[in-house]
Amino acid sequence: MQFPLPLVLLFYISFSNTLFANRVSDDVKNQDSIKIERYLTKSRTYYTVKTDSAIYFANKALQLSLKSNNQKLIINSQIECFYNYSVNRDLTNAKEVLDEAKSIAYIINDSLSIGRVHSCLGYYYVLASKYDSAIAQYNKSLEISEAIKNNKNKINNLIGLGQVYYERGDFELALSKYVKAFQYNKVQDNKNTKLSILISMANIYADEHQREKAISYYNQAMEIAIELKDEDTLSVLYNNLAIIYQNDLNFNKALKFYEKSLAINKKENNKAGVALCLNNIGENYFKMGNTDKAIVFLRESLSTNRQLQLDTEIIYNLETLIQIHLSLGNFNQAYKYLEEGISLTKKLKIKGKRSDLLKLLAEYYNKTGKYQKAYSSMIAYNSLKDSIQQKSRTDKIVELQTQFDSEKKEKENEILRVKNQFTQEKLEQEKMRAKYLYIFSFLALAVILLIIILFRSKIKINNQIKNINGKLEDSNSKLKIMNATKDKFFSIIAHDLRSPFNAILGFSELIKSEVKKGKDLEIIEEYNANINESANSLFTLLENLLQWANDQRGILEFTPTQIDLYELIQSNLALFKLKAADKSIKLFSDIQPNTVAFGDINMVNTIIRNLISNALKFTDENGEIFLSSVLDGDFIHLSVKDSGIGISKNNQDKLFRLDCNFTTTGTKEETGSGLGLILCKEFVKRNGGEIWVESEENKGSKFIFSLKSA
Repeated sequence: MQFPLPLVLLFYISFSNTLFANRVSDDVKNQDSIKIERYLTKSRTYYTVKTDSAIYFANKALQLSLKSNNQKLIINSQIECFYNYSVNRDLTNAKEVLDEAKSIAYIINDSLSIGRVHSCLGYYYVLASKYDSAIAQYNKSLEISEAIKNNKNKINNLIGLGQVYYERGDFELALSKYVKAFQYNKVQDNKNTKLSILISMANIYADEHQREKAISYYNQAMEIAIELKDEDTLSVLYNNLAIIYQNDLNFNKALKFYEKSLAINKKENNKAGVALCLNNIGENYFKMGNTDKAIVFLRESLSTNRQLQLDTEIIYNLETLIQIHLSLGNFNQAYKYLEEGISLTKKLKIKGKRSDLLKLLAEYYNKTGKYQKAYSSMIAYNSLKDSIQQKSRTDKIVELQTQFDSEKKEKENEILRVKNQFTQEKLEQEKMRAKYLYIFSFLALAVILLIIILFRSKIKINNQIKNINGKLEDSNSKLKIMNATKDKFFSIIAHDLRSPFNAILGFSELIKSEVKKGKDLEIIEEYNANINESANSLFTLLENLLQWANDQRGILEFTPTQIDLYELIQSNLALFKLKAADKSIKLFSDIQPNTVAFGDINMVNTIIRNLISNALKFTDENGEIFLSSVLDGDFIHLSVKDSGIGISKNNQDKLFRLDCNFTTTGTKEETGSGLGLILCKEFVKRNGGEIWVESEENKGSKFIFSLKSA
């Protein structure tokens, strides 16, 4: 487990708070202010050691500040309370006290306090996983910090932004923020800040599997931690380095670093840290094949975690112990741990770990010869895994919608800004005109000069109007494209996703009713087949929808490589064999082995799958579908020809357009979203080719797309 980024940021901004408190003490020399600062200092010493005491002293400072009515000290105490509530993950009280600090900061119009409050709000939204709001708050604080030239808070906000982008998986942008903060800190030369930035950058490189860079930054951080005698940070650095070496299968070196981390945690009496190190050492021995030592360390870690009542860590201990006992054939002990682990995952609602333990339960039943129970456990495992994946897909759709709304709002704000700029410039011109008329109204020569000036001014305004109109037209065209994308997205959500769900729900109710009443197995089998067909249709639609959404956002990976089209076509023909048999359709291909193209195999596979699926949909029973390829210079033309109902010339122009929303039903009333061909066009374009159709009504269709030959 790596050093947690939210904790790095909390320690850094709390250190900035200490600096601010010292500034206040220079301004206020009365007895109350000295007491307040003593309470705040005590609160900081108890941050992670004894949180109840930390909150107690922070509240004492706040009560005394309110009594003294010193606004800056009130803000300082409220922010201190916020830090302590954040450590305890009490987000409700954290937000409440921070809102009060923000209100006072704006009333007294103190830029430094306003900037600090917005920075703290950024950290609050990180904890609440509201990353768009966190970015807005950090940028607001950064803007204020630059205006008042406060370098410390500027660094703080850059580190905060780095953390947000890291949490969102945008490692490149996160790294750029950390690098910028590192450059600003060169002027300050603050070793604590440098240490936190180096650890954050090392964690990014570790996640990106750039081990040399990660090790280099960890070593630089280690030198500073040794110089500062920061034992806690050293312990974490040793642990993170050990994880890198363990992943490289250098178990002996990993063990040395784990033992160094363990020694520090024992010295500091950090029981949770000791338990983590014992667990990691146990896992390391297990991977080395030394199960006896692995069990000893894991049991000791489990015992400590039980004392500390750290249920999540107990689950990880149990999982590894289960794997060891299953490998050794100690089935009774493995089952005891399985029962406890599954019970804890249900209690904590940790679906991911529960899924892993269900898979181990299936392995246990399989090894003990209880094959029916093993099968049931695998069914439960797959069901839970599918539900987790479905939630992930739903979250991606929600994220896509949020991003769309955000971009749309941004464009609308840009249009308003341009309009306001135009209005402001026009008002300024009117003021200038009135001024000149008033001053030079009595002089004829001055009037002539004024007319000339106004004439030139009018030309300038007209040019500006043309430029602004151009910007408005450009923004409107972009909004039209975005609205077309949104309309397509909502159309799929509102209509195409609803139909299969209605079918699934309806037929499942019919099965339920039939089971209670008649129990006619043939009818139940028919209903079940309809449910299965609707579920497959829904899965295909969701898969296309997510691929299209990722492509629109520009996050879909493009990895071109050599593709054996013969192998790819054969695998797809096998995939659609049963579906073709349902309609007695024959699938043929004359593509020869070693027909090699160059492109992204996942995208090309999606193109072929969608074209074959469409051909099956619009081909009558006893029809034919024929796949072929032709080498044309540097390109291979791959075609999917069917003997189906064909497409009119008028409708052919609508097939690959997003704004037309053109869909038709198949020969057996099969439905579609129209997204498949749009996705095909996007993917063919990404691979440097073109796609088109040749068709006549009632004479079938032939879809052709080109790929670069290898």
